Amino acid sequence: MEKYSDTVLQEIKDRVSTWVDEFEESTEYSCLSAAEREESGFIIDVFAELMYNYFLETPEKWSAGALAECCLDLFPRKVLSGPEFYEAVEPVLTAFFAFLQRNGRITNAAELTRRLRKVAGDMIRRANQPDNWGLAKTVFVGALRDGVDLSDETALARYVEKWNEQGYPRTAGVEGPRRVGRKVGRNEPCPCGSGKKYKKCCGAPVKATDSPDTTGATPD
Repeated sequence: MEKYSDTVLQEIKDRVSTWVDEFEESTEYSCLSAAEREESGFIIDVFAELMYNYFLETPEKWSAGALAECCLDLFPRKVLSGPEFYEAVEPVLTAFFAFLQRNGRITNAAELTRRLRKVAGDMIRRANQPDNWGLAKTVFVGALRDGVDLSDETALARYVEKWNEQGYPRTAGVEGPRRVGRKVGRNEPCPCGSGKKYKKCCGAPVKATDSPDTTGATPD
């Protein structure tokens, strides 16, 4: 039985990053809207990582069944992003699958696309329902709602401590976060000043996939 490997995951990340760079020069990418192109790198990175983390599927083995579970369960439960992300998932992955098939990297683009079209609407609806969010995403959305800067580790730790003391926050009617301001391009210098490209630094996939330090809380 195949086992999870950090080495394999890193190899997938490296390959997919290269493919995304090539995809951004493709005819398939040019057919996406500006909003879809803005989300594309993040969507593909997160999809590839979740498909391996949870189903041990490398890109060559991506299956329609695992894709459906990823879209209907993992994306809504774990990915901390606004409606612009979820609305772009179907067109972005459809274009990316077509690009990969044209370049001989996968052979089942049509099957993946058919399943994606079937589940896309349900995925968007589920992502808007707090009952479908995991613990970490619930905490982070609450923090954003209360004005906490998620990049400030001290402020976030204080919020989590308060959250633990008070118990689960009310999430009914809470809207997911929306992006504010211009998104930095994947190949632009990271604004943090590290000297690295944004995609290799602060622009690496940031998801609510790992629970924060919530001692005493039930992990998602």
